[in-house]
Amino acid sequence: MGLKTHYGLFDRGKCVVYITGRRSVDELDSKWFGRREGGRLVLSLVETAYLMLRKQLIVECSGVEYSSLDDLMRDHYHCFKSMFWPYLTVYNDLRSRGRRVRVIGEERFLVKHKDGSLRLLVVLEEKRLVKASKLVELLDQARKNNLILVLAIVSLQGDLTYYEVTSIEPRKT
Repeated sequence: MGLKTHYGLFDRGKCVVYITGRRSVDELDSKWFGRREGGRLVLSLVETAYLMLRKQLIVECSGVEYSSLDDLMRDHYHCFKSMFWPYLTVYNDLRSRGRRVRVIGEERFLVKHKDGSLRLLVVLEEKRLVKASKLVELLDQARKNNLILVLAIVSLQGDLTYYEVTSIEPRKT
């Protein structure tokens, strides 16, 4: 049996795709795609790209149908920010490993690990500076929500390295 193709409406102002077909909404939601909003499912740009690359999504915008991510990017380049490719690289890697991934914010995912635990995964790019206070804030946020913090570092060549972050308490000896 072939892969199911879903259809959605691209909102170029918000850079999201709306899926309205009940079967598609239920199927994609059950696989941790998008977020429900009323009777429809809202797909982020990274989820849209992932599904389009797998030929599982066709989007329509202003009467134009897009089955190619390249065409969508060409016509709506303003939606694709600088961190889009590292973000998509990590998203694709996690999905290819069979992980359930939920987009929860800019450069952040909620990931269900193979052991059932949940992780807050933050995508960072090599050579992009991050303040130590930001990392501490992320760790505190993850702990408050009973999550494990994981940093996904994407090199300039597109290689991925995952780091599980924990805190330590320095002791006087």
